Amino acid sequence: MTTATVPDRRPAAPGSASSQWAIAATIWARAVADLTTIVGVLSFYGLALGVAVGALWPPLKKTFASLSAAMPAAIDRMLGNVSMASPAGWMNAEMISIMAPAFLIAIAVISAGRAIAAEEDGQTMALVLSTPASRTTFLAAKTAAMATHVLIVAVALFIGLLIGDGIGHMGIGVGLLLAATVQMTLVGLLFGAIALTLGVAGADRRATTTISAAIAGVSYVLAVFLPMDASLAWLAKLNFWYPYSANIALVHGIDTGLSAVLAASAVVISAVGFVIFPHRDLRG
Repeated sequence: MTTATVPDRRPAAPGSASSQWAIAATIWARAVADLTTIVGVLSFYGLALGVAVGALWPPLKKTFASLSAAMPAAIDRMLGNVSMASPAGWMNAEMISIMAPAFLIAIAVISAGRAIAAEEDGQTMALVLSTPASRTTFLAAKTAAMATHVLIVAVALFIGLLIGDGIGHMGIGVGLLLAATVQMTLVGLLFGAIALTLGVAGADRRATTTISAAIAGVSYVLAVFLPMDASLAWLAKLNFWYPYSANIALVHGIDTGLSAVLAASAVVISAVGFVIFPHRDLRG
């Protein structure tokens, strides 16, 4: 059932700016702490997988070298035309192409789903907003918490990849690992922004997470498989995953143009949420 609520058009009171910052910090801290377990689990397994990928390279590199000639061209295209017989190709195939960004998208969507939709479903948002907290402050704090969750898991992934690079004597280097981590972090933040905006628009928690995950999955499939047909390759550019898959940062480094597209998309989608939220009615 939907009940009419007064849109958030309260004028700022004298000295309210510092008060809103303090309120935002409190909301942010609570939101970050609420997902400590999930963030910890994803960070642990992300770090462990990065180490395992590096540790497995020495015993497997001769096998991949012998198999690379027989590898179908379609597989190479799916992996960004980087041979799995190379250290960067192996790490890209096992972690960077899908597994690592999936970790970041997962925590982003989970965090974003709890940020607005779960608060509204549990009718706790109205309680928070009955305090001097404005809706804009509330949403800004929740957005910052989502970004914090993504960054924590991203740091764990980077550390795991760095350790794996050293253990496996892969020779990829800190710069390229950092470039790949930055690019996958932007992907996570983009899909987190999508999930947040869905929640802001009124979707419940299940719909928010399901739709966001579906958009991510479809985007990945389109970006990877459409380029296999030359006549459909242009369609691959019309989805959220393309700016990530179009540049193998582990080989070529950061692509500032494509990274800017990812960042700008996340900002624009988030901005839509900030426009919508102060003016819509809350459920319940």
